[in-house]
Amino acid sequence: MWVRIPCPPPPFPNVTYIAMRPSHDSEPEAAGTPAQMLASAGLALGLPLTLIAPFMVGYWLDRQLQTSPLWFTVLGLSGLVSSGRLLYRLWRQFR
Repeated sequence: MWVRIPCPPPPFPNVTYIAMRPSHDSEPEAAGTPAQMLASAGLALGLPLTLIAPFMVGYWLDRQLQTSPLWFTVLGLSGLVSSGRLLYRLWRQFR
């Protein structure tokens, strides 16, 4: 439930400004247990790293060893597999 609160005068008279805040009629929702919050933080940090880092390392290795798509492909696929495994484990944990 939202309620209106007073607003300062608008700088543009033809534009309507509405500031809203939640009413105090209902209980606030819990943010989750610390374990759930840590798992969410781990997902937010781990998922991009498991996707991007193998591609970057593979690209660097291919440039150093002159094996153009080999390491980029191998490490990129391993990154995709590990990201899928991470998502699956988190999905099973919080299902």
